[in-house]
Amino acid sequence: MKNRFVIVCVLMALLSACAGMINSKERPLLYEEAVYGDHTALARCVINKLNADPRPLMQLYHYKFRIYPDIDTSQIYAYDTRFLPYIYASNSPENVDAVRDYISMAPEILPDVNNVIEAEYIYGFALTIKNTGNDRSKAAMKGNKYVSGIAWDYLQSCASTKHGH
Repeated sequence: MKNRFVIVCVLMALLSACAGMINSKERPLLYEEAVYGDHTALARCVINKLNADPRPLMQLYHYKFRIYPDIDTSQIYAYDTRFLPYIYASNSPENVDAVRDYISMAPEILPDVNNVIEAEYIYGFALTIKNTGNDRSKAAMKGNKYVSGIAWDYLQSCASTKHGH
């Protein structure tokens, strides 16, 4: 009986640890490199491509676009709508009849902020683009490998279009 209790306790600990990893807001850094273009123009281009993406998987995300003018940085979070507190059956992307009333292409401009804001909810990816001067920026992507890869490809496309490749 005592052995069963120990086994149950160990299994519960492992299960809760795994659940914490799945729902954790912090994700690993996947990509980081210098790109051509202004941070705001690149982020706008990426957000436009993301919002136009017809794949059902990509439509599960609510894209939060922020601009930090004081630190020359833009940031896009792809929040998973399955975990957002304000998503209901009437506006869920999983409901084909839903009205998605939380989509906004307009960025949130945050003046007088000296550090980027960390994730508020569980996200698929976080893209941070910081101007480094001379029409160049440094981009960093962390998150889910598949969804981040799609957004990173969009960023590369936006940067190559901007630079003329």
